[in-house]
Amino acid sequence: MINYLNQLSQSLLAFQHPTGLWYQVTDKGEMEGNYLEASGSEMFCYAFAKGNEKGYLPVKFKSIAHKTFDGLLSEVVEVEADGEVHINNICKSAGLGGNPYRDGSFEYYISEPIVTDNLHGTGPFILAALALNR
Repeated sequence: MINYLNQLSQSLLAFQHPTGLWYQVTDKGEMEGNYLEASGSEMFCYAFAKGNEKGYLPVKFKSIAHKTFDGLLSEVVEVEADGEVHINNICKSAGLGGNPYRDGSFEYYISEPIVTDNLHGTGPFILAALALNR
């Protein structure tokens, strides 16, 4: 499992946007309609931070996790004047299976609703923040 984690983590770096985030369809960032998605980026951030903490990933992944978290703060986190925090650009729900739905196509993934403060995004954000002590 640790080998898989290392291979996947290294492979993801080729698709990381300069902001530190990843697109909804990770390897199709240049395609129209694709967007920087919060929950997946948060999960990658958490995996990198926790993987490094446990000694499963090389030390470089801790700085990558921090870069991702900084990108989350600048690109998808919104703080209102009263201090209320919101997380934007969360894919409401996506998966595979169920004919004719969830066919795994690019069009399917970018057509899923984009929401704010969905648990798919708030949970991984909290985990990433805790893993990075932020």
